[in-house]
Amino acid sequence: MSDRLPIVDNLCRNPENHAMHMCELKSAKKTAEIEKYAKDPQYICGNCGNTANDKGALCAPGPLQP
Repeated sequence: MSDRLPIVDNLCRNPENHAMHMCELKSAKKTAEIEKYAKDPQYICGNCGNTANDKGALCAPGPLQP
């Protein structure tokens, strides 16, 4: 187990799954997971601006405007 504390934003709508959010995946340099969620993004995080194709991969997801 890592001794690194997760980045937890008070605005995270799903803190139980925060370890799988794009902000945490990028901090942990989990390239495979990042690539999986980065393909054809449909959502943007209102906290950090990361984009993903699954709104469950973001803290505060909203629609990505084309």
